[in-house]
Amino acid sequence: MGLILPGVEIKVVKEIVVGQLNPGGVLGLVGFVEDQTEYKVARASSYKALRERFGASIDATLPTAKSAFINGISEVVVTPIESRSAAKATLELRTTEKLLRFTARSRGAWGNRLRASVQERLGQPGTYRLVVSLGATTEVYDGLTVSQEDEKNLAKVVSLQSDLVSLDVGDSRKKDEKSATSGEMVEGTFAGGRGASPKDVERALERLESEEDVDLIAAELEDYSKPEEVSEVHKLLEAHCKRMSDLCANRIGLGSAPPSELYRSADDEVEGILKQRASMASDRFIYCAPHGVAGAVAGLIGSIQPHISPTYKEVGGLKSLSRNYSASQLKSLLQANVLVLEEKRGRGIIVEKGICTSGEQISVQRTADRAVRGVKKISDAFIGTLNNSSGRVALKEKITEYFIQMEREGAIVPSSDLKDASFKVDVYASDDDISKGIVRVDVAVRPVRAIDYIYGTILVRA
Repeated sequence: MGLILPGVEIKVVKEIVVGQLNPGGVLGLVGFVEDQTEYKVARASSYKALRERFGASIDATLPTAKSAFINGISEVVVTPIESRSAAKATLELRTTEKLLRFTARSRGAWGNRLRASVQERLGQPGTYRLVVSLGATTEVYDGLTVSQEDEKNLAKVVSLQSDLVSLDVGDSRKKDEKSATSGEMVEGTFAGGRGASPKDVERALERLESEEDVDLIAAELEDYSKPEEVSEVHKLLEAHCKRMSDLCANRIGLGSAPPSELYRSADDEVEGILKQRASMASDRFIYCAPHGVAGAVAGLIGSIQPHISPTYKEVGGLKSLSRNYSASQLKSLLQANVLVLEEKRGRGIIVEKGICTSGEQISVQRTADRAVRGVKKISDAFIGTLNNSSGRVALKEKITEYFIQMEREGAIVPSSDLKDASFKVDVYASDDDISKGIVRVDVAVRPVRAIDYIYGTILVRA
């Protein structure tokens, strides 16, 4: 109320302060983890924390996460796949007196690549040496027994210490079934593991929609022998990214080429990649080749500022590539807008060209995404204050400040002739807009583009 007696009345009005944007480099990852009662989304800012949350089997089921952390991703958000059709791979081996039932730690087709062997020590009945392997990863357990009271009990030690399998030991076996004699090794390959369907992946992606700060996503695909399902999952990732971008939670999906061992030659592999890539052309999807590099690419992209191009940047954590393409093969892949990694002498393993499947530079798309997220965050803070011109002017000033900062960082630039500014901002509302509670914000930006090609001319004089 107004003053009655002479005096002074002062009102304190606080300026609207917009908080910082969430940091970039947050990877959303869909895949299998060890069985849970609740399949909740979980975050981790280190691979160690991720292993503690989901178990050591993520080395096999979520290899993308490890590679992404090695290359500098700031955080990984895991959405566990819940599936009724998926199953764990199993294996049964028989010794002279026991039946060993091995089970993969988590569901999925990955378990079908597991192998195990068991050998009873010659002259030491009831004492065993056991080996479990998955590719180059090998676990060796020696001097174990089947005695329930022994601290070296086979089932207890393996189930507690193995990152890959659990083990049950039984006595029952068919009378006519052959078993190993003392000193003889029995071994086998796991079978029966089944992975997720595209529908399972779609349901898992839906749970990622509430994580607004995610800006990169990927799905751990296990079975590349079904190209139709692989393409369907890639399209689900791209559709998810488009949907979230409409909600100003912009993100880019990553997919991977099939394993090289599925092809007879490098030419067949390139042909297969081109055929699969043909169905996807989007600013919201990156197709990585060769197989197994998507995690490293995600980590690299997430570790650099959005306006910095990943082109010719080195990735870490990869001892080698599953396929080294020839110059002509590289050209074919790049013309199809595939993000290819190549081994360069003296530089290591590098990204040949940082592009989305539409041909757009990744850095340009991420800079545009950053602009969208910034404008939304600033505008959210002004909702309810724009019913007069001073509020709209204040909004324009804050947005302008944001883009001036982007310009200083080199994320946006004017045209080469300096006739076109790096950005333009307009905030306005007609009488009809105001009656409907609408304020319009128009923004134009010029993201900086990476220089991927250098053409030189050398004049030779006599």
